[in-house]
Amino acid sequence: MSNVSVLSGNLTRDPEIRYLKDGTATCTFGLAVDRRWQDRETGAWAEATSFFDVACWRELAEHVALSLVKGARVVVTGRLEQRSWTGEDGRVRTRVELVADDVGCSLRFQTAEISESSAEAEPAF
Repeated sequence: MSNVSVLSGNLTRDPEIRYLKDGTATCTFGLAVDRRWQDRETGAWAEATSFFDVACWRELAEHVALSLVKGARVVVTGRLEQRSWTGEDGRVRTRVELVADDVGCSLRFQTAEISESSAEAEPAF
């Protein structure tokens, strides 16, 4: 089975980076994905927005935290993961989030300047 998702949208909040006890970086941010369509019967335009939580790990987490801010338009590829936990009130809570494999700036409505972050960067082809 395949679990690959691609979302394009705007950050709803600044990326929040944290480090685990072993030093592994993790970063989370919210993503708003807008849809716009025209009703075939009335011709009126309609809109809807879906909100997603995105998690990044390791170097990607650090790059996202250093590069992006609330409102930035991005394209995120990754996999959907569901996790559950028991809250302080004893109720089981569930969340589905997109665990990012890659995050890039969308160039649909903006321009970007690219720079390599370290000697570990992959070579360009």
